[in-house]
Amino acid sequence: MAKPLSEYNRKRDFKITAEPSGAASGAQRNASALTFVIQKHDARNLHYDLRLELDGVLKSWAVPKGPSLDPSQKRLAVQVEDHPLSYGSFEGSIPAGQYGAGDVIVWDRGIWHPHDDPQTAYAAGKLEFTLAGEKLSGDWVLVRTHLKGSGDKERWLLIKENDRHARPASDYDITEAQPQSVLSGACVGNARPTPAPQKTAASVTLAGVQITHAERVIDLASGTRKLQLAQFYQSISEWLLPFLRHRPVSLLRAPEGIDGEQFFQKHSEHLAIPHIKQLDQRLDPDHARLMQIDSLAALIGAVQMGTVELHTWGATSDKIETPDLFVLDLDPDPALPWKAMLEAAQLTLSVLDELGLQAFVKTSGGKGLHLMIPLARRDDWATVKAFAKAIAQFMTQRLPERFTATSGPKNRQGKIFIDYLRNARGASTVAAYSVRARPGLPVSVPVSREELKGLRGAQQWTVANLQQRLQGLKGDPWAGYANRQRLSKQMWDTLGATQPQ
Repeated sequence: MAKPLSEYNRKRDFKITAEPSGAASGAQRNASALTFVIQKHDARNLHYDLRLELDGVLKSWAVPKGPSLDPSQKRLAVQVEDHPLSYGSFEGSIPAGQYGAGDVIVWDRGIWHPHDDPQTAYAAGKLEFTLAGEKLSGDWVLVRTHLKGSGDKERWLLIKENDRHARPASDYDITEAQPQSVLSGACVGNARPTPAPQKTAASVTLAGVQITHAERVIDLASGTRKLQLAQFYQSISEWLLPFLRHRPVSLLRAPEGIDGEQFFQKHSEHLAIPHIKQLDQRLDPDHARLMQIDSLAALIGAVQMGTVELHTWGATSDKIETPDLFVLDLDPDPALPWKAMLEAAQLTLSVLDELGLQAFVKTSGGKGLHLMIPLARRDDWATVKAFAKAIAQFMTQRLPERFTATSGPKNRQGKIFIDYLRNARGASTVAAYSVRARPGLPVSVPVSREELKGLRGAQQWTVANLQQRLQGLKGDPWAGYANRQRLSKQMWDTLGATQPQ
């Protein structure tokens, strides 16, 4: 019996094309959280590729005219070879001479819910399903036909069911109205610029710190070099340092670049970081001293020693036993569309509003959003963590189809994990305006409540475009942030929880 991806692999030379090679996934996925993707492919003929996750691969159909929201339009969908699940995030240019040569963008993605057993329905030639994507929603059907075409490829029809998401073609063509990628914002044919390499000296002094290996590439995707990362941190230091000062800091270090080995460092140990402050041994008596970054020189010193990310405690070092904030980290199943994350954030903010707690939002720079709730320095770590857990459980009880308060990929399939675990003593959260060690070097960025609905993704801002945002701001997105809020008995009662004694 042929392997599921044998035809896919046979058609491609992975020494030439950047498309992912891969084997079928053996993992069993919950049928309520299967991924889908639609890629727009400017090959010999512009078309759309619909891909549905099933049996560890992406079942794939080429849709020449793309999807239509009009139920009267039955769109031809020619079945092609299965693709690996990793293909779902592929964007780029397939080189000339290779199979399917041309530009590819991710036009839509999300999860699909089969209405019946998907294997049985697929074999019978009639797949009925619901899409929850960035662009496409509602009920759809794929029907196998007996139409004859070139070769032995089966020809199906993709049809929108008549529901509240349907629209007449004369009113709206979604492929024309929304041509861009949901990942990058790119349109097919628009090449994304890559930075030209800059020649620098092997060693440069910045903010009183000698930056060695200045030309080392930290991130292959953006081409960012070590000196450029240090210069970026210097350029945003006025925004970043207020969130670092007076707090124990943990460092994510990638000395050889983010594609190399990474180290998460909580204590000073034997590594001499220039200008970094070492805290009193009594704050963490069983370990080497905790660290603190209070100055630009210390910030650049951390970058010199390979730091990319900066994570801070939820307490200041002078009152380390009484946190002055708690964080709710909204961590989604990666298959969920971004609009599900925005809805989850609004729902959680509504509960915090109901409790009388003001929250401040930032992108994580990863997959989700962080809700930061400043507090007066009164309660201990156990109380603050228990309160954050009570909110997570309250949300999960109210909306179990959307949220989970239990960690682990299996528990959040098709859901958003409200991570309250960052509120324990010794835990930390990536700081506002910290870079993330991910391709493209995204940044964790504060946003106002008013900006939330317009956010396009958790990695919307990077080292390449953050300055543009900062220069265009008319005010502080976190205006009013103050450590004055207190957790009351009424709040505990509203959540149906009991304050620890």
